[in-house]
Amino acid sequence: MSSKPLKGKKIAVVVESQYIPGEIRIYQERFADYGAKVDLVSRLWGQPKQTFYSTVEVIDGKPTELEYLEVDHDFDQVDLDDYAAVVVAANYISVRLRWAGDVAINAGNAAELARNTPAARFFRRAMENPKIIKGAPCHALWLLTPSTDILAGRRVICNQVVLADVINAGAIYTPCPPDTPAEKQVVVDRDLVTNNSWHASEELVDRIRDLILDPPPALETEPTPAVPVKPGKRRILIVLSEWGYWGEELLGPLGEFDRVGYKVDFCTPTGKRPNAIPVSMDPDFFDPPLQRPVTSAEMAERVREIDDPNTKQGKRLENPISLADWFPDRPYFSAPTFVRGLEAYNRLLVDAEREIEKYDALLIVGGSGPIVDLCNNQRVHDLIMAFHRADKLIGAECYGVTCLAFARDMNLRESLIWGKHVTGHCLEYDYKDGTAFVDARGSFLNFNMGPPPYPLEFILRDATGPDGGYHGNFGHPTSVIVDWPFITGRSTPDSILTGQKMIECLDGDPPLRRWGW
Repeated sequence: MSSKPLKGKKIAVVVESQYIPGEIRIYQERFADYGAKVDLVSRLWGQPKQTFYSTVEVIDGKPTELEYLEVDHDFDQVDLDDYAAVVVAANYISVRLRWAGDVAINAGNAAELARNTPAARFFRRAMENPKIIKGAPCHALWLLTPSTDILAGRRVICNQVVLADVINAGAIYTPCPPDTPAEKQVVVDRDLVTNNSWHASEELVDRIRDLILDPPPALETEPTPAVPVKPGKRRILIVLSEWGYWGEELLGPLGEFDRVGYKVDFCTPTGKRPNAIPVSMDPDFFDPPLQRPVTSAEMAERVREIDDPNTKQGKRLENPISLADWFPDRPYFSAPTFVRGLEAYNRLLVDAEREIEKYDALLIVGGSGPIVDLCNNQRVHDLIMAFHRADKLIGAECYGVTCLAFARDMNLRESLIWGKHVTGHCLEYDYKDGTAFVDARGSFLNFNMGPPPYPLEFILRDATGPDGGYHGNFGHPTSVIVDWPFITGRSTPDSILTGQKMIECLDGDPPLRRWGW
């Protein structure tokens, strides 16, 4: 091994007052011996720098002298991607850094305040990036316990003071064998290194060094393709709401279509430019039913880019096809010239359906907006039925799946998905409050619907009938169902997989016709 194996690497060490001087010296000196640069990082409270004092211990009846650290790197000012590792120092550091400040705390905001202190947010972001090695000695896991999805299933060791909190957050306490020396008691779980005392700091540093030099393999959470794919020349029609779409539910499939060279056209009910739901481009937005963020920093940036009409990606959403100009409006049954109107409607419908010949598939993007202008939109239903009659692939995500349940021949009135297997927004994912819509770019309509107007799961269970079925797959990372000609995705985390399975349906060898049930 090179004498400076970490040359060019940077390590962030999180500190506050009541730090242990010997521990900090080990980080500074041992990482430096390996060639790395150590930055001390903390919350600076709007100041250019802060001075922190050490803890005081009584040794042989005498208190130790105070020492001081000057820190000029703030959590919100550093770029996490600059660091190969992040270490939160032991002792009272995590306790002090969980303090939100002099703010009013009530039942409504308590959990959010605990999750969103700068230190907790900083360490959470580090945990979300498997390329960054994390060190959490002694009490440090306290910064992560407000976010149970981060620790769930991780093997750790910690100071017994935080043991109950760590276990309640879903971590698996994994003590070292009884004969392990105190200075060697370290547990490694992929990109996370923990110990139960600062006395094992040297071992913690060495394990972090080893992981930087030989990173653990990334977890493979995506299923392998069900069939081999040879992409052909394809054209996809994507339908979006004008009242807000969830960013990843567009970008997930769109990214997959772009990757294989498919052409894409966009369509909205009246031809207005669609806008992303603002919180779908916020990586810190905490989804209430899931109790975790659902948007990665990378995806949030991609959504912001396509939401901006001035960017190359954003220009793709300019001047979408107007469904109102394309498909005719069905007349009211009480219209004085209903028969003539119905005849005209059917003539225009045949003409409109000819335009779908150039498309290989339809995708309806989800979010809250479809509740307003897609789900009970008769033109959307006619578009779906046109693709269905042509035996073309029809995809829908999240609340967009409602459109499939309501799309029916006006005479037979049986759902197109009767006897089919589907997924969609499951009951466990439904909001109790906060269902909102977008009235302009970056702006919510001043209206909180509360819960959604209907539990989609119940609608889909009824619409598929006794020979079909709804599959929520709650508790599974993804839920995508293929039952030709339909492909449905449950919610945001299923967006990329929905796109992948659509490609396998179109260009798989053989084409995918059933999957996920």
